[in-house]
Amino acid sequence: MARKIVAIHGIGHAKPGWSELLRLDLGIPESDWIEFCYDDLMEENTVNRLVVIATKVYLSHAYGPEAAALAGIAEEYLDDLLAYFIGQSTRLAIQVRLKGILDTHPDALILAHSLGSVVAYETLRNFDLKAHSLFTLGSPLSKTLVCKFLKVPAKSRPAVSHWFNVWSRLDPISGKVKELGCLPEEQFPIKNSHDLLRYVHSQRERILRLYQDNGS
Repeated sequence: MARKIVAIHGIGHAKPGWSELLRLDLGIPESDWIEFCYDDLMEENTVNRLVVIATKVYLSHAYGPEAAALAGIAEEYLDDLLAYFIGQSTRLAIQVRLKGILDTHPDALILAHSLGSVVAYETLRNFDLKAHSLFTLGSPLSKTLVCKFLKVPAKSRPAVSHWFNVWSRLDPISGKVKELGCLPEEQFPIKNSHDLLRYVHSQRERILRLYQDNGS
């Protein structure tokens, strides 16, 4: 019997249906595919917008090169990134929603892209949840600045049997995850910008093998 796959999007206002091409590319039936959306929880409000502006000013003075790299991302992406890390109620609401899914499917395979990899990591660690496999794709968990803002009891490996971090030197968001328990042999560099489909396609055989092998 195959396990469930939970797909978690990154920043950029992903609407319901965002993962359909991904599911079709992998050939996964709808019954085994769970699309996780949190766009509705990221809606802007005046207070959040002021916090984002103030945070940008602070980061530009405090962190130098990494803040400059983040500033090169499209404005809406940076806003969402800061809204997650600074807006505590938003952050908790997203994690609680994901917790509900992982509570029901503790043996799931997680495909988490960009900010979605942070959502997955923090949810697993904060609620002491289990998952079979975690794929972090184009993940900012490699960045010192992002790790500084993680809100978890201990910055260590979540309770997963497998963790595969796929990254690219051409993708300024991604990199090797060094401090959170992802092993060297679980890190896979590829040539990619920040494209989710390309990240997933590079791991297609591994994903399908883990999906189909319920005894691994």
